[in-house]
Amino acid sequence: MDLTLEAIGVLSPSELRNLRKLAGMTLRRLSQFSKISTAQLSSYETGSNGLLPEQLRTCEKILLAAARERSQALSKLLAPEMAEAC
Repeated sequence: MDLTLEAIGVLSPSELRNLRKLAGMTLRRLSQFSKISTAQLSSYETGSNGLLPEQLRTCEKILLAAARERSQALSKLLAPEMAEAC
């Protein structure tokens, strides 16, 4: 692992991919929000290329917000089912 990335606490390639999938976001959509090309994001996720720490922090903020929104939407959707189960 690149010690620079580890030292500043940014997402590793696999962490970025996992968080992106958890957030339900495609590479194309993340590219649109982050202004980082789809090819660049894909190369980072596969470990072929790097991203700047600032780019990774931007992606992390976008993905965490999307994951939160997705979680809230799922909670609202499942709330009636959860109430019936109790």
